[in-house]
Amino acid sequence: MTTDQQFKSDSISQQLELASLDTFTFKAFLSDTFASHTWEELEEKLCVGSPTTTPPLSLEMSEFPRPWVFVRVLSATLIGYFALLMLLMLYGRNAINVLPAFIFFGCFAIPFAVLTFFFEMNSPKNVSIFQIAKLVMVGGAISFLVTFFLFDYFPLQKIYGAASAGIIEEIAKIIIVIILARIKITQHHCHTLNGVLYGAAVGTGFAAFESAGYALNVGLETNSFAALNHIIVFRGVLSPFTHIVWTAIAGGAFWMSFRENSDKKIISAILNTRFLSLFVISIALHFSWNTDLVQIFNLPSSFYIIQMIILGIISWLVVLRILATGLSDFRNDYLANKVC
Repeated sequence: MTTDQQFKSDSISQQLELASLDTFTFKAFLSDTFASHTWEELEEKLCVGSPTTTPPLSLEMSEFPRPWVFVRVLSATLIGYFALLMLLMLYGRNAINVLPAFIFFGCFAIPFAVLTFFFEMNSPKNVSIFQIAKLVMVGGAISFLVTFFLFDYFPLQKIYGAASAGIIEEIAKIIIVIILARIKITQHHCHTLNGVLYGAAVGTGFAAFESAGYALNVGLETNSFAALNHIIVFRGVLSPFTHIVWTAIAGGAFWMSFRENSDKKIISAILNTRFLSLFVISIALHFSWNTDLVQIFNLPSSFYIIQMIILGIISWLVVLRILATGLSDFRNDYLANKVC
């Protein structure tokens, strides 16, 4: 990154009041990822969030966590996916009853691992697995319903085509995040890091359900299991760079705005300039992802890969800065003896 690019990046971050990543290094961040860990350590990592299992707050929670559980989850879900794939390939129509499980498992495999990463990033460890499951399943399903309602009332697809999903779907998901968080955000889950996790969870449910729908539709239209599986694999590989991270950005942005509004009202947080600015970034990333620049500008088909890589990098840079801001906010809260 050139000095000029760094300056522009820092200027944007300052305007949005996001913490820098000056002290962040991937070497330190991933230092525990492939280290050996016991089963007891894994259970201890996951058994948090209840009144009796939420650990006391400490200053070390303001440092970037060193995630490792997400890799184990990814390995486990991929093993399950390949086991079901082998079953269907070996037994064909005799194992047709397994197909729904295969679609469901395949579409959740990688998204669930990405969600586990955000679970580990929630350093206060105050959100339980049960709460996350509710956000994924209920939040993902209802956000789908809201999306269809919004498309009916605001048929933006007639103007923007597939890119309109960047507006409609992001609005639908953040609406559900806010509804499901309206009580918890003022009581037990007030940290910015909680908002990132809430957003990632709803985004995970939405991404997996959408992929399952696409896979089933392609399978029925082509009468091809190979085509169905291609959609599962293709969307699974792309899932770490799409809905999960976009909604994580929006969730973190809403929490930051809610925290800085003295009246602690949801409408004030929604109208906050900081939230709207970051939410527009989330929409713009999704809108750009769905925009077919190859066709619009008559570019080589390989440019689509470049487009996805650039947008994916930007998405993760933004969410990492929001995580850094959340850790900084947590540090300030801890030093000020401020709790939810």
